[in-house]
Amino acid sequence: MEENELFIEESRAFFDPHKKILFAMVCFAAAIFLWFCQLRLEDAKLASRIAPEILRFHVIANSNSKEDQDLKLQVKSFLLEKIYQENQSAESPDKNKLVSYLAENQKRLEQETEQFIQKAGKSYPVSIKVVQCEFPEKYYGDLRLPAGLYETAQVRIGEGLGHNWWCVLYPRVCITKDALAVIPESSKKELEALLSSEDFTALKAERPAIHIDFRFLQIFKHSAESRQSVTEPVLRSR
Repeated sequence: MEENELFIEESRAFFDPHKKILFAMVCFAAAIFLWFCQLRLEDAKLASRIAPEILRFHVIANSNSKEDQDLKLQVKSFLLEKIYQENQSAESPDKNKLVSYLAENQKRLEQETEQFIQKAGKSYPVSIKVVQCEFPEKYYGDLRLPAGLYETAQVRIGEGLGHNWWCVLYPRVCITKDALAVIPESSKKELEALLSSEDFTALKAERPAIHIDFRFLQIFKHSAESRQSVTEPVLRSR
């Protein structure tokens, strides 16, 4: 008798609808986690393939004050115009030539940027270096660059403790205007020529929108309530 009661209790525990709901939720969360891990892995592989062909641009403000943030955008525009103007006559511009230009003209560019800042009413030192830098996923018009480690022309203003601004210096995806809605077709073609057709297509592909529907939980809940109503005794008034 005791064995039968124990078997019944174990059966009830096994078929407990609440445990089924919990198990389903755990499986669902695990599937979402594995899906995100797969996306991150694919992005990391893509970034490692395209990074050797790309030079990013990274400007870090002195602080997050409105004045320093406005100055950051002014410095960004000043340097982009100068860099592009001084390299537009190159017969066959490429990433290596641009990196060499930045190294050879580092001190001059730093001094001219500091003078520009002084004219704006501030006195901050400026550091311009080509470094390896981690970037988050970023959209430029209809192109998406995956998160990863990229060679970067990094501009640090003053203490460099403020929010930053970034883009792609080579190929020329950086635009001096603050808002960029469309990347010039010439820049797209230049980038397309540097990458494999598969990788360039991957940069243009939009990620699927994620919509999580929890209606299945309502179904499980309704099922659990139905089972409970069947097994519980009905009290009737006399």
